[in-house]
Amino acid sequence: MVEAILLGSAIFVIIVLLIINKKQYQKGSNDLLLMFLKSVYDLKTQMFNTLNKNHKDNGIVFIGDSITQDYNIYEFFPGLVVYNRGIGGDTSIGLLKRLKVSVDDLNPNKVVLLIGTNDFVLLKHKIESIRDNIKEIVVKIYQNNQNVEIYLISVLPVNHKLNPKTVGIRNNHDIEALNKQLETISNVNFINAYQTFVDDDNRLFKSLTYDGLHLNHLGYVKLSELLKPYLYN
Repeated sequence: MVEAILLGSAIFVIIVLLIINKKQYQKGSNDLLLMFLKSVYDLKTQMFNTLNKNHKDNGIVFIGDSITQDYNIYEFFPGLVVYNRGIGGDTSIGLLKRLKVSVDDLNPNKVVLLIGTNDFVLLKHKIESIRDNIKEIVVKIYQNNQNVEIYLISVLPVNHKLNPKTVGIRNNHDIEALNKQLETISNVNFINAYQTFVDDDNRLFKSLTYDGLHLNHLGYVKLSELLKPYLYN
């Protein structure tokens, strides 16, 4: 029921944003988008709070934005106790605010973290700010969860050639610079997925995405192959 509401709301907002496409209305459309993302965020966190009542301790939690939200981890990792706590449109700031319901309440032994790409667009944060937020996420997870391992996935590349509007102001130069900063965060298992997903022209492989930003089913196959050695041990 909740997913149907979210889908209907998403379609409505997309139509509105397509109509409101003139420069003089850009601020209004951005405000509308942020308001929509806030409503989705609230609905999803409420749903997580309900689902958490049936959880099993010592599972694996995936946290992040839409790339995580759309990841069918339940079928890609059979035999493992996994929980998807991704929210489309989320940022490092949003994730910081929801760590209790998305991580702590599940008492996991592993956390797979992929966040940061939306910070460039929605928050217009600089690389150092995104790094600091993600570092704080890591610190807080360790503070509230004993015997947990964190797997930090690098931010994935984008491909402007496929859908410039979806990719927006994101660019691989900044993403690479951010990943170099993320690699310096201590006490995490850093997984450099960027190098696996980038082609010879330094773009996200078009065969692994449907819009230059989000992964398609082949992209998730590739990501799963990369993660399995870390999760099945």
